[in-house]
Amino acid sequence: MPTTIRDTDLEILRYCHELRFCTIDHLVALTGRHRQAINLRLNQLIAEKYIHRYRFPNPNHKHIYSIGSQGYRHLAFYGAISLKDVPARLRTDELKPLFLDHTLLVTDIHMSLILATRNTPKRLVEWREGKELYESVTFFEDGKKKRLPVCPDALFQIEENGKRLAYALEADRGTTTRRTFDDKINAYWRFLEQNRQLKAYGVKWFRVITVTLTQTRSDNLAELSNKSVPNRLRKFFIFTSFRNALRHF
Repeated sequence: MPTTIRDTDLEILRYCHELRFCTIDHLVALTGRHRQAINLRLNQLIAEKYIHRYRFPNPNHKHIYSIGSQGYRHLAFYGAISLKDVPARLRTDELKPLFLDHTLLVTDIHMSLILATRNTPKRLVEWREGKELYESVTFFEDGKKKRLPVCPDALFQIEENGKRLAYALEADRGTTTRRTFDDKINAYWRFLEQNRQLKAYGVKWFRVITVTLTQTRSDNLAELSNKSVPNRLRKFFIFTSFRNALRHF
């Protein structure tokens, strides 16, 4: 018998879509519902393809959930998303564990911001992820033309008293090499220096916030950044551990 979608299921579907990839812990925290109740509904929604479940090869790793094909259609039917957001084919089975580990850190940050801005003067008014953010910047260095990608993990805005601040997120799990990190920072400050952010993202300015797993890693990356970013632009680069991230908003 087909699953009867409840109002509380719509909340689950919306969070699975908004977060892109999440665990049951994220859904419990955001909905305030009991873990067992969420788990029961997830199993039913998975059976009817409203939710997709990704299983890691490691049995100790938590299952990952994302919106399923029926879930997309249901959200579009109720006007929660646009029909253009419904993909022709889901590609969740092609995702790799390393990518998902990184994505879950992004989800942790996203969830923390949602919870921290509930019932407060501050509001999370925008959160964007995906290929729509992928840009590049071209410049000359040492007499040679160079082109670097600009690919934030997310772009979001926080509003307070009518004023919005935009942030480009870099979620760092400690696997990025020094050369890759240098290229990222170099690309960001060149991008800002060329004033590309207005056309690319529709914001006058944005701050690049790098969130790490440990404070030691954050301090080390901040030190490396200061060696390459011009003094006039250093205020646009923030480094913090996940534990301390909310203090910067």
